[in-house]
Amino acid sequence: MHDRIDISNLLIAVIFSGLGIAVPVLFHALGLGSIFLPMYLPLAIGAFLLNRVNAVIAGFFTPLISALLTGMPPFYPPVAFIMMLQLAVFCFTISLLTHRFKSGIFISLAAAVLIDRILLAALYYFIYPFFSIDSRIITLYDLVKSLPGIVLLFIVVPLAVPRCVAILRKNSLHLFEHRHGGNHEH
Repeated sequence: MHDRIDISNLLIAVIFSGLGIAVPVLFHALGLGSIFLPMYLPLAIGAFLLNRVNAVIAGFFTPLISALLTGMPPFYPPVAFIMMLQLAVFCFTISLLTHRFKSGIFISLAAAVLIDRILLAALYYFIYPFFSIDSRIITLYDLVKSLPGIVLLFIVVPLAVPRCVAILRKNSLHLFEHRHGGNHEH
């Protein structure tokens, strides 16, 4: 039996991936840089609306496409590759907790941020010594530097997700939901 492709959910993934490329450009143009985790904002919102597969795809490919189009995140040191893994796991976690376990926005977001920060530290620990970069210093720096972005996530995402859901439902776009008890994520 063939799985049906959910075009609405795929379109939502494309929109939020596009925002994941555009928002960081805007933040950097305004001199706000990466401390506010601008790529995380649209991807986090989108992950609440996406099935797990589309959430992972959006999280994985957005940093890659952004790096190719804008040069950010950089390929050297391998920030783009690290973010590809981070954001895929981050978006997957949000989608999984939201749709499979019916967790609320704050719990899903908190778990995703915690897992993301642990993954960041682990990836830095294993990858940066190959580039003669002290992983302890860069990890501590990035963890502290990201605090304003984490705060911004907890302010913006809970406000934006219900609004996006309302807009999508009003315009008859289908959010990922279990229909008739079935699971459309295979």
